[in-house]
Amino acid sequence: MKVAVVGAGISGCLLTHFLGSEGIDVSVFEKSRGCGGRASTKQTDWGQCDIGATIVPAKKAQFRDFMQGLSKQNIVTKWPEKIFVSQPIANLQQPLENLVGDREYYVFNSKMNAPCRHWIKNARLHTNSLIGQIRYLDDKGWQLNLNGVWQAELFDKVVVTLPWPQSQALIAQSEWPLELPDYSQDWTSCWSIALKLQQVVASDIDLIYLKNHSIQTLVRDSGKPQRPSVFTSEAGENSEIWVIQLANKLSDDLGEQGKAKAIDIATKGLCELFDLPENSVTNTHAHYWRYARPSAGQKSLGIFSYHEYGIYVGGDWSFGASIESAYEAALTLSQSIITGE
Repeated sequence: MKVAVVGAGISGCLLTHFLGSEGIDVSVFEKSRGCGGRASTKQTDWGQCDIGATIVPAKKAQFRDFMQGLSKQNIVTKWPEKIFVSQPIANLQQPLENLVGDREYYVFNSKMNAPCRHWIKNARLHTNSLIGQIRYLDDKGWQLNLNGVWQAELFDKVVVTLPWPQSQALIAQSEWPLELPDYSQDWTSCWSIALKLQQVVASDIDLIYLKNHSIQTLVRDSGKPQRPSVFTSEAGENSEIWVIQLANKLSDDLGEQGKAKAIDIATKGLCELFDLPENSVTNTHAHYWRYARPSAGQKSLGIFSYHEYGIYVGGDWSFGASIESAYEAALTLSQSIITGE
């Protein structure tokens, strides 16, 4: 069996791993330069930063077992020991509370997209490969239009793991005999900003969730396990990198053109938290995630399976909006493909 997976995010890479474990021949097509999707790591000339997903909460028993198995393989580490949360405030100058909940928290070692490379190591990964159309050829299989050119290779099955709006658009532009259900799922954006400080902040705070604030998370990114050391360029002294993610509603309001404002909000928030002058931030990098996650309060869509034609659609949006949801989608898709049920 030959399967084409469109999208090399967490869902696509995990699905590739599950299918490959069953001896299935998998090819992965990704429009970007590398795999990981929204679990993205940026390498700059002043340091490395996880500019997408910052941490992996694990709630359900099956996913906890999966993450614990990855921990034994030195792929993930439980981190951080303490997570802080704030109540609704006008500023950050107030005591923070320890977050107590029913989740375990992990990060992927080295960088957040590192396990994706591990999961697809036995598959054929095609990067810089934008799939604009797909079509089904009777008694032959699926054909992909890559960067505007129909490819000669045919596949028994094709799986689309893009965010729902992109999956819908791909199917709408393609030549196949069925239509996806006309489900509406609104998505919200997120500005993610990496800030390099010229000093190490002496604090036991590594991760903060803020409620009803312009900033939703702050994470000491360079403090994660197996990250490279960070130094100031002038004196070679220890430094560190933080990643700040703005609230979704604010990110929507700022839009893709709001980069300067997003960096300003993140810089002021971090410096306010640690009582630092704003010139303590020496370098910045900002990324706008147009499809960060489905908007809150929406029903998950599940996966779409059309066994007769061998096409499947699913992603983290199928069961929520997290890496745990991506795992659940990949597992469900793989079982559906393997069993035909």
